[in-house]
Amino acid sequence: MKGLLRPLLRLARRLRRAEWSIRARMTMLATMVGVVLCAITVSLILSHRHNHETDHRLRHVYGADLELVHRFAHRPVPPVIEVEEVAATQLVHPSGQVVSASLRVLGQPRMATFEPSRRPSFTDRRLCDVPGFPGRCMLVAAMWVPTHTGDLIAYSVLPDPPWYVSETLLAQLLTASAIILVVVGLTTHHLVGRTLRPVEAMTAELAEITATDLGHRVPVPPHHDEIRYLATVVNDTLELLEAALQRERRFTSEASHDLRTPITGARLRLEEALMDPDVVDWPGMAKDLLNDVERQQAIADDILTLARLDADRAAEHERTDLAALARAEIGRRPPGRVPVHADLEPEVFVACDRLLMGRLLTNLLDNAQRHATTAVTVAVRAEDGSGVLVVADDGAGIAPEHRELVFERFARLPESRARDPKGTGLGLAICREIAHAHHGSLTVEDLPRRGTCLVLRLPLAD
Repeated sequence: MKGLLRPLLRLARRLRRAEWSIRARMTMLATMVGVVLCAITVSLILSHRHNHETDHRLRHVYGADLELVHRFAHRPVPPVIEVEEVAATQLVHPSGQVVSASLRVLGQPRMATFEPSRRPSFTDRRLCDVPGFPGRCMLVAAMWVPTHTGDLIAYSVLPDPPWYVSETLLAQLLTASAIILVVVGLTTHHLVGRTLRPVEAMTAELAEITATDLGHRVPVPPHHDEIRYLATVVNDTLELLEAALQRERRFTSEASHDLRTPITGARLRLEEALMDPDVVDWPGMAKDLLNDVERQQAIADDILTLARLDADRAAEHERTDLAALARAEIGRRPPGRVPVHADLEPEVFVACDRLLMGRLLTNLLDNAQRHATTAVTVAVRAEDGSGVLVVADDGAGIAPEHRELVFERFARLPESRARDPKGTGLGLAICREIAHAHHGSLTVEDLPRRGTCLVLRLPLAD
């Protein structure tokens, strides 16, 4: 059996490396398994039938010996004896002399040399090259026979059945195995093809999807199985890809618009100045152009920051006291239009990138001081397994319907444009991306009084 399994295992390894379809590989594998099972089944059947046939023939040879016992018990023995249903028989003196024999072995030496151990007793052997049956293996049964001249040993023989028992039985088993293997192969080919039909449909649908047309979705099979789960995941991925592509297109459009505005303004000023250079206030012109360049530079810096955050969310984070970080950022800020009050709970540790978290806090404080009326409040606390950073101001606040809009790229409310004409509209978008890069969240929440409350939540560090 091991000799059969080794080539099958080698074939299985070749199938894994071969560039065959799944249907072909599964059909071949199922057929290989069928071959092994059929071989085991045929071996068991042949072994059982061989044992059964051997027992059946032994009963015949023992029956022949018993017939000799009944025929010659205390009677004279003729030189030639015949017993039906056996190939040959002999009566042998314990000294080894053949007293009587069948015609088939008449004149031949004794067929066997073994003797039953005691009287009356019997035994049997499987012997090859028995006298009178050269080149063949025979079943030989020996039994003591009491005759009138003394005890003799009766030997009766029948051919040992071959391993396949009979050619008819072997042909039947091989035919049945071939039919089973054909059925297994065809059934496996059909079932695997039917199972993979949804995958083929998904493949065809995916082949039609391009970067300019992400509206297609792969068909979802009705059965709740792994292929349905695959189709669901593929559709979810396509939806995310489509949403990301739409965001990128909108981002590109808005970025080009915001960059085009200062460029267009600078060009118009230069063209007007060149039309009548003698009456142009060149220092004022240079100041206006510098403002336009600064706005372009600010937009470019913010776009690069967002691109880095989108490309690399695996920055190294270190265990940081959020309160200490906030205190250091507040301390580094120059005096602003309104004061900043701090309510910092110590030892609120989070895992973060200090530079990015400093950028987030700076953006939030800039935004709060720009819109505050009298003061800005910064608070740090631990709450429900999270480190919470709150930046609140007492300004006009953000309407509920605009609380998600302010986090979109280049989104600017009218009040923001009025208070900061040079703003890029990317500050809060950068802050939210930084929060997401730290597996946290940044939201606008309600205050019991008038104003805006931006809340950052980050997982606490161990």
